[in-house]
Amino acid sequence: MYLTRNEEAIFNGEYGEIPQKAMKALVKVGEVSGANKLVRVNHVHISGISYFNIGDPGIEFLEGFADAETKFATYTTANPYAILVPYRNKRFSEEVILKQSKIIRALTRMGAKAFTCAPYYIRRPSVGEHIAWAESNAVLYANSIIGAHTNREGGPLAFFEAIVGETYFSGVHLYDGRIPKCYVSVEKPANYVESALLGYKVGETCPDRIPYVEGLANVSESWLRAFLSAFGATSGAPMVVIEGVTPHYRKLFSDSGLKSKIFVSLSPEELSFTKGSRSPEDAVYIIGCPHLSTKEIVGIINYVLNNCPKRSNESKELWLITGPYSANAVYRYENKLRDKGVRLLYNSCPVVTRLDLLGIKYVITDSGKALYYLPKLAGVRALIKDRSVILKEFCGGR
Repeated sequence: MYLTRNEEAIFNGEYGEIPQKAMKALVKVGEVSGANKLVRVNHVHISGISYFNIGDPGIEFLEGFADAETKFATYTTANPYAILVPYRNKRFSEEVILKQSKIIRALTRMGAKAFTCAPYYIRRPSVGEHIAWAESNAVLYANSIIGAHTNREGGPLAFFEAIVGETYFSGVHLYDGRIPKCYVSVEKPANYVESALLGYKVGETCPDRIPYVEGLANVSESWLRAFLSAFGATSGAPMVVIEGVTPHYRKLFSDSGLKSKIFVSLSPEELSFTKGSRSPEDAVYIIGCPHLSTKEIVGIINYVLNNCPKRSNESKELWLITGPYSANAVYRYENKLRDKGVRLLYNSCPVVTRLDLLGIKYVITDSGKALYYLPKLAGVRALIKDRSVILKEFCGGR
């Protein structure tokens, strides 16, 4: 791999042991991926910061860098952390809360600007801009909707990329790496949950290949996010070339030479599954995977305030999850919403939280990604319903 004079100096330790360690890791990954050089990135996004994910070794790792006064060399954000609020009469131990707080403080000391799985609402990259993100829905959004360039990084590597401010120049940073290898046609979804389930199925259809997808050209941004986040749960591809949406989609499709088309649709059984019977009485309703945009959460709040009665069933709760960008727009509603059983939660994520330790058994969600990961990571059963169905059901059918 070719290194500039400055990169070589970092590699040789002239700027200290920590930048050297980060650069060596980055160069090694780049060599394995076939990169012949590094490229400067303007934004790094780090994943995997829940205490339930990284545990004590993760704290030791991060605090070691923070205590050495390490600073990120480029604009850096990080994924949401574990939800630490109590549920009914159960709460996490003080030890868990303390250790999650240590992770947050360590990253903040190094320069992390925000904690969210939607960093494109904190700082939106531009078409063709090189970034290094490690969160599947964010990577897919950046490549597929914005037209920025980022590989699907792992959390530790993104951490090192933030220290160096560079990434390896291969994969979807190259034009050839963005050419689709799988041709899929979907019927336009009728609602949010259909978008999520279609993304889930397209991911299963193209588990390791970038697909070209037709049928989503006039779908709203929130539905596209539902599609992409669910796609990222079942496919390792870093990008979906969406007809009518992805910048340069015509050229990418033309250069792919794809002719054979795969039709993906939802069966009547799958559609009925999203409606199903009434949810368990002790289920928690969760909307916000990925984090709700300000527009989305304001719309949901308006619906709840206008349609939901004051809570009479103490066991029924609706959690709305968003990033720090929404706080100023919605914080004033918190007391009114609390009376209706609604919680506004910022910067955190239920998927990376051991909800079972709080006594939660069931979660009702509109997210295909959450449907996939909640049983694996949070220890709860997950049911999926459309967002409108969830809100109507939560409000007692109003």
